[in-house]
Order: sequence, then C-alpha cells, then structure tokens
Amino acid sequence: MPINPNLSYRTQSVDTSIEAEQVQFRLWRKMTPAQKEALFRRVAKRGPTLALMGIKTQYPNASKDVVRQQYIRKRLGQEVAHLLSELNYKGELMIEDPIWLAHLLAVILNSLNIPYYVGGSVASSLQGEVRYTEDLDLVVNIQPTQIQPLIDAMAGQFYISEVAVEDAMSGRTLSFNVIHLTTTEKADIFVMRDDEFSRSKMARRQLHIPDGDIDKCFYVCTPEDTVLQKLVWFRMTARESQKQWRDILGVLKLQGERLDFEYLNQWAQALQLTELLAQALREAGLSG
Repeated sequence: MPINPNLSYRTQSVDTSIEAEQVQFRLWRKMTPAQKEALFRRVAKRGPTLALMGIKTQYPNASKDVVRQQYIRKRLGQEVAHLLSELNYKGELMIEDPIWLAHLLAVILNSLNIPYYVGGSVASSLQGEVRYTEDLDLVVNIQPTQIQPLIDAMAGQFYISEVAVEDAMSGRTLSFNVIHLTTTEKADIFVMRDDEFSRSKMARRQLHIPDGDIDKCFYVCTPEDTVLQKLVWFRMTARESQKQWRDILGVLKLQGERLDFEYLNQWAQALQLTELLAQALREAGLSG
C-alpha cells in the first residue's frame, strides 16, 4: 500500500511541505538500522549536552557535585534530584542516551531470563520519525521470584526501589523507575499485564540488531503494536497528545506497505480504536 498524499494527508510539522516530507521519509527508509539508531542517539544527546553546557556557564566555579545536582534537577526534576542526593553517589557524570541504556538493561534482563521489549518513543523513533525523549520505556514479563534477583543485579549501578517494584507487581501502579547513577538515564519499566493484547505484543517482539552486531541487540515492540499502543495512549489523553499522534503518523508513513494491516485492523476493532486508526491511516496517506 504506497503512500498517497491526499487532502487528508497531514505533515509531521506545519512548516514542512508534503514534497519535502516525502523526500525526508525516503531518506530515512533507506537507512540501515545502525544509521537510524545513530541518528536517534545524536538527537537524544543534544538536549542533555546543551543542559550541561548551560549549567557550567551559569555556575563556572561550581564543584562537580553541584553541577551534577543542577543537571539532575534540570533533566529529571527536584524530587529525583533530592532522592539521588540522599544516595551520596560521587561518581563522574556521563552523557549517554536511551539506546545505550537499552543495551545495558537488555544484558541484565537476558541474564535473568526476563522477557522484555522496548516500546514508547524510542521504539517509534527507530520505526518512524526520530524525536527527543527523556527516558526509555520497557515492558517486562517478570515473575515474583525474579524481583529480588533483578534488584540485586542492578544494585550499585542503578537507583531502584523495592517498594516501587512491589507496587507495580501488585497492580497498585503500572510501572517502576530505574535510574542509572553514572549517566542519570532513566527507564520506566512497565509490568506486563495479563491480557490477550499484552501477550500478543510480547510474543511478536522483534530483535533490533544494528547491522548484524549481535552484541548491541535488544528486543523492540513491532511497528504495528507501537501504533496500536500509542493510539491507546492518545485516547487516554482525550485525544490531546500531539506528540503521540505525531509518533503514530511517523511510524505509519515510514513503514508503509510493510505493515501488517490485517493485524492492525483486527486489534483496532478489539480495542475499539477503529475510528482512530482509520483517521491515522488517512493522515499518513495510507488510505483514501
């Protein structure tokens, strides 16, 4: 199903013409997984790098501990800055990105035989339009007996709250956070729900291998499930999250005819997303 810009087609940005956007998406479509990943990593590091430069300019004589605290406050907020300050961590601050964190967490989760996949805006950036995101979203199918081994495996490298993990496992919350102490990169880890759609997403996950480098691989949500999940989130925001909608259109436009439309339509009907999916397909130029 080729892209067919029509009266319903919506560009990713109001100041971009349809013709220019078509060229941009064609260039992205030609990229290898490693090239697309490298593009995302450059975008992801831009914000933190500028934030750190601004702090050093504002506080030219500050100690590295003060710079670190200001950096965490700017990126993650006062509450997280206070939380991490109580750990008395004195290591050097490093600038990294969500892909780097995905590699690190994949090694830990694989070692504990915990099924997982990367979702959210990291997945949509690899599968569609690249954009900046503050953190990494992971979905894990973790068993109660794996909670303590996971906490033990992260000790020293990460901030992780046993109480928050237990709350997510019990269903009191949807997710728990882990924060890498050296880089302050944060992951939101969602505990997989016990429903058919959640099981389908985990079963269909794909191994992202940048140019055959098996040492840098990790599992990622399929493009179809990225679209469907973001449609769910878009509906949850009363259809007001333009970031989610733009991510949806970006994946649809880049993937195009490679998408499994039968699967998309089947789950859109089951999740009561048929109207929203139809609108997204029209605005992505994939239907009349």
